[in-house]
Amino acid sequence: MKAKYYSMTELADKIGISRQVISAIINEKWREKRISEATCLRVREAMDRLGYVPDRSAASLRKHDRSTIGLVCHGPLYSHMLVATEKLNHYLLANRMPVEMRISSEQGLADAVRDLMGQRVEQLVVLLSPMTRNFCEQDLADSALHSLLQALPATIYNFPFDVHDQALEEKLLRLGCHLVGFSRVEVYNRCLAQLPAAGRKRILVDEKIDALVRRGSRAGELYDAFEQVQTYPNPQTGQLDENPYRIGEELAARLLSGIREDRIDCLLTSSDRIAQGAAAVLAAEGIAIPRELTLFGFDRIDALPYFKHPISTIEVPLDAMIADLIRVIESPAGEPGRAHRSQARVHQG
Repeated sequence: MKAKYYSMTELADKIGISRQVISAIINEKWREKRISEATCLRVREAMDRLGYVPDRSAASLRKHDRSTIGLVCHGPLYSHMLVATEKLNHYLLANRMPVEMRISSEQGLADAVRDLMGQRVEQLVVLLSPMTRNFCEQDLADSALHSLLQALPATIYNFPFDVHDQALEEKLLRLGCHLVGFSRVEVYNRCLAQLPAAGRKRILVDEKIDALVRRGSRAGELYDAFEQVQTYPNPQTGQLDENPYRIGEELAARLLSGIREDRIDCLLTSSDRIAQGAAAVLAAEGIAIPRELTLFGFDRIDALPYFKHPISTIEVPLDAMIADLIRVIESPAGEPGRAHRSQARVHQG
């Protein structure tokens, strides 16, 4: 799919209004030109409907020998997303690829994309943070974003397969988007399926993980294999600036009495560092890790072998996902969008 941008002349032809009127509206001079508010609204509605974005690069007379990539970091850069951003940065620098970059917060993805299209980027890469509410569902389902994505090749990295309604994934693929990611639902299903065989029957699960598991069709079947399943609130909510290890220590202190009373033998957390912080407190209280209690983290961070307490973890398929992203960036224009789904691994500590 090659980037398709409407010129002002094409827009004028489609809505039956002169270029001069459209230019005055875009440049906020319609009142000076005595253009009616009704006409202004009509033009803006047509621009949104068609996905039209003014050519800001033409105004600055900037020219590039190669097509520019638009890069959006959407949501807090955290965990494996930081490593992915670093790897992508190395690739872009090594290949001297011109980049326009934006950082957007929740409910701001369409605006960031619109701004990049104003710079006439020829390809779009969106890096989705896992630390957004419901994995960016509201932004990804935004019809204004869909109108924009019709105009240029786009890749959504860290797409949360199996989390959102299948219809949303299919819509993005029909728009020509490439979706790069893995299924958190699938890997947590595998994780839970392995625990009873390892002798773990009384588990305590982060509510964010529990919500993912319950989206899968096997949730009831998996939980039926346990004697007890309890949940606890995600401790990072509203605390992304806090040290995850410290969060884990505080979490263990809050959960300690319940772990003892209910004889919990597995604690699932959303982060390796949280798991390590929790392990330090629980071990100091006399709970043998992992003989008496298995701690599960997420990410399989490089520093894991240097921590004192062995934990189990889920390894994000980072290298495979970055390789897929680079292949899409290098692919010829016109290649149809498709799902690039890698598989995460479960590592028992």
